[in-house]
Amino acid sequence: MLTTRAKNEIAGAGLALVAIAIVLGSWRSAHREAVQLKAALETQNAVLAAAGKQETARDAALKTSLEQIEDLKKRVQTPQQVISQLPQVLPLPKPISLVPVAPAAHGGGPETGPAPAGEAILPAVDLKPLFDFGAACKECQATVATLQQDKLSDAAKLGAMTKERDAAVAAAKGGKIWTRIKRAAKWFAIGAGFGAAALCGSGHCK
Repeated sequence: MLTTRAKNEIAGAGLALVAIAIVLGSWRSAHREAVQLKAALETQNAVLAAAGKQETARDAALKTSLEQIEDLKKRVQTPQQVISQLPQVLPLPKPISLVPVAPAAHGGGPETGPAPAGEAILPAVDLKPLFDFGAACKECQATVATLQQDKLSDAAKLGAMTKERDAAVAAAKGGKIWTRIKRAAKWFAIGAGFGAAALCGSGHCK
């Protein structure tokens, strides 16, 4: 038969071991969650970084293309230059030709100013491609306007998601993990208290 003293010592030691086991279990669980959270954040950050690099590269390519187009617009001024460079921006089935016009036909001369450069002859087969090009430009303008608005919305969504992620990280660090540790510490204190009480009851506190 176990004496009361032995029973108290066993009970106190058992409670202390339970408290220690709770602390160890909480630490292991917190460590496992921290590792999982770190892996998830690394994956998410890698995706965000890759998306950012791709967007930066696209923006740089677009900027270069726009600069080249603006430079071409500045360099091409005369009708002859327009007809010469038109295939770069608008390929047509048949090239537009520039036909010189006699000064007398337009009243040209010293009194009326220089003669015109000529008249552009537009082949009939070019009419439909020109119309389609103009219609496509209207579509592009509408699409660009929508995409610009979508980009602003996506930036706002990304900012909100980033804030939510940071808040989740802060909550995980300051909430689940530390709450579990505090709870385990509370049980450890309770177990230690019972153990001390048992030892004192058995006469070891004297």
